[in-house]
Amino acid sequence: MASQNALYLLIDERLQRDELTLPGLPKTAEQVRNATLDPDCNLHDLAHIIQQDAVLSARLIRLANSAYLGGRNKAESLMQALTRIGMRRIRTLAFAMAMEQVFKPDNDIVKMFSEQYIKESRQIAAASVVITKDLQRRGIGHRLHQDVSLLAGMVSRIGVTPILRMASEFEDSFANPTFINECIMQLSSPLGTNILNYWQFTPNLVQVPLHYNKGRTNLDDAITVNYCDIVHLASLLTGNNLGKKQNVTVVEYELRGVIESEDFWQQDSTQESYHQVLDLFG
Repeated sequence: MASQNALYLLIDERLQRDELTLPGLPKTAEQVRNATLDPDCNLHDLAHIIQQDAVLSARLIRLANSAYLGGRNKAESLMQALTRIGMRRIRTLAFAMAMEQVFKPDNDIVKMFSEQYIKESRQIAAASVVITKDLQRRGIGHRLHQDVSLLAGMVSRIGVTPILRMASEFEDSFANPTFINECIMQLSSPLGTNILNYWQFTPNLVQVPLHYNKGRTNLDDAITVNYCDIVHLASLLTGNNLGKKQNVTVVEYELRGVIESEDFWQQDSTQESYHQVLDLFG
């Protein structure tokens, strides 16, 4: 118990004093962001940056050839893939596909948590896309974008990464499943918001980690739904929610019209769409 408290207090103290070292954006994602801020940036410039990251290049080609983008003719090169994705979407989708590169631990226990974190983030991201797609099919959520929902799902639990980094750095004291879990429960949400602020994400995404577990109690109806609501519902539907029972439930989302029925997630069409998006990650 002493070790559990020590890790918790160490992270919390550094967080409160703004002294916690936050992870930087993956290198390629940061380069893509900087490039897209340049009005003279073109697809050739982005291709030159992205092709230096073999994993991201392969994922974007896979994305371009997927049902997600509805491509019929296969893109065989990165340039063809980027042309199909389009300048407006590359930044968001490159961010989403690069999120898994934020932290790669060596310690076996921490690595187990890291792999679980990536798996859960993928599932939440895929479900977020499916929910957004269904809202748009019903003429709701015109302000929402499936690409941003994908990114929102991938960053919803980004606050886990500094906890795992600290556990890896002080593995002799802290690489223990019980108190890593406790720290994730208590600290990952505020840490996640701090990281997204640090990365200069937009406000509609910065708030996502805070509502990942509990949802927004001031959601009145499906017309006012935002990415916080979508990610929280996605975490519930995929069984990846750590919140308490008194928080917003699937039934309440149904009553608000965010989903049409309580069995929405069990429907064959929903599951087919979910697995199509999940396959994007390989």
